[in-house]
Amino acid sequence: MATSQRTFDLPLGHERIPFYRNVKILRVLSQLVFLALIIIAGYILVNNVRTAIQTSNLRADFGFLVNRAGIPISETPIQYDTSDNYGRAMLVGLVNTLKIALIGVALATLLGITVGVMGLSQNWLLRNIAVSYVEVLRNTPLAVQIVFWFTAVLTPVPPRASAPLVFPGGIYLSNVGIAFPWLFRSYRFAWWVPGLILAVAAGVAMYIYHQRQLTRADQVGNPLPRALGVTVAVAALSYTLTLMGNSTPADSQVDFLAERGRGTAFVDANGNSEFDDDERHLAYLPVTVSVAEGRLSTNVQNITEGRRYVYSSFRFPLLEEHEYTSAEVSFADEGDAARYSLHFTRYPSIGTVYEDRNGNNEFDVGENLDATADGPTGLSDIELLLTVQGFSRRVTTDRVGQLRTPIFESPNAEEAAPANNMRPGSLFSAPAESEEAALEVTTTLHPAGPLVLSRPTLPISGYVGGVRLSTSYLALLLALVVYTASFIAEIVRAGILAVPKGQGEAAKSLGLNDGQTFRLVVFPQAMRVILPPLISEYLNLTKNSSLAPLAGYAEIFSISVIVANQSGASIPAIMIIMVAYLTISLLFAFVLNTVNARMALVER
Repeated sequence: MATSQRTFDLPLGHERIPFYRNVKILRVLSQLVFLALIIIAGYILVNNVRTAIQTSNLRADFGFLVNRAGIPISETPIQYDTSDNYGRAMLVGLVNTLKIALIGVALATLLGITVGVMGLSQNWLLRNIAVSYVEVLRNTPLAVQIVFWFTAVLTPVPPRASAPLVFPGGIYLSNVGIAFPWLFRSYRFAWWVPGLILAVAAGVAMYIYHQRQLTRADQVGNPLPRALGVTVAVAALSYTLTLMGNSTPADSQVDFLAERGRGTAFVDANGNSEFDDDERHLAYLPVTVSVAEGRLSTNVQNITEGRRYVYSSFRFPLLEEHEYTSAEVSFADEGDAARYSLHFTRYPSIGTVYEDRNGNNEFDVGENLDATADGPTGLSDIELLLTVQGFSRRVTTDRVGQLRTPIFESPNAEEAAPANNMRPGSLFSAPAESEEAALEVTTTLHPAGPLVLSRPTLPISGYVGGVRLSTSYLALLLALVVYTASFIAEIVRAGILAVPKGQGEAAKSLGLNDGQTFRLVVFPQAMRVILPPLISEYLNLTKNSSLAPLAGYAEIFSISVIVANQSGASIPAIMIIMVAYLTISLLFAFVLNTVNARMALVER
């Protein structure tokens, strides 16, 4: 059967459009041409930069990251030593930046919301306080605020670390920062990890189950509280189980040097009772250090503290009442004992040496040793001795297994340590290294659970244990929080005003009071307006942390600048800074944009 072939001709006036006149094809071609131009421009730029780098002998690789850093960093959230490499130092800076950014964002949000709501208050005083706060702090440069907090408030106002302010709960505040108790992972934390995983799985399962129940019953409810309760209950039960049969690791010991007040908890693998480099240290292990009888010595000094001059002050390591059986402070020289008296501010550690001129056996104004304009001579020659019996202190080792206590010397020593053995910047003298410390010292290791509470102590003149936040960190954090909160307050105020008044009136007509109306109706709707500009403020706070060098805080920017100066790798260091800030900003933006998308109104 023959097949016929039929052809179809386009009607007159409908010719095929040439590709160079086809809009769709031209659109694709234009994008390809633009992409090619970008690639060519990028190649030219990279080639020019590479040529300039080679001509100038600048380093452009990242091999410097494995070189020894030798950079001292005062605040190290992760383990770091000056012998570590540049890469580790920059990682410490990144963690410090995150510590500022995350805590700063949380505190700035709380303060900003509070001030923003105050700005809409019917109370005249609250409203004007909020307005003044916003107008003053928003228009003051952030750099000025950082310098103000560091140099005018946190450094000169608090007392010295040798005599800190002590708050309930074991919180210390001084001119070197704040320290407070904290929970850390012990050597048994790995035993608790399966229980934590099971707790999270149980919480997720309960959330899904309760959510389905609410959906089937066509009820409104929040499954989150019940899910959190199950998670906490399972985690607590698994934690209790890990405590059964709890004991310290086998062959664990403490290599304690009484003459230095230092020790290391470790697993004695070779049985020599000394800590060697190849042996495992025990981090965050409770240890009790006991001294049957010991002696501390110090010299009298005039010091500047809290913006005032303190005359003839003496400072011993801070001892709590429950840490000793008896304590007695005496003069090392009998002539000084016959002439002067002691007044204690905090027995037996802190006090003043004075001359009882009126004979009432009490310290009166003007009886201190430097009351006259000229002052006494030989004030630093007055030496005091603190004899302690039955000293016992429970401490927690740090992340490298080390612990510290006051440096006791034998009470039977013929003469006290000379004044020139004093540590730089400290009021406490230490025994000479050649002197044998014939002390009766015992150390007791205690079993630990998965989490160990570490409390701060003052063995010399600096905090040991717990969490320690330096003055530099606090100054930067306060400045960023206070400054950013002034912008957040205006965003919150504008968002609340954007909610139609009819919403609040409708809520009140249903019987809701003012607090319920704001919490359940007005503020949730205002969040849809608040959140987008709030993201920008979070990013600004993160990037503004690069002003940390004004307070002496070591974050990614300041450490990278030091690394660039030492290694000569300026370009790679700048690239690392850019990538770090870009990564943090993108993470903030991704999380908050996801939340914003979930909160947005879905139109039909």
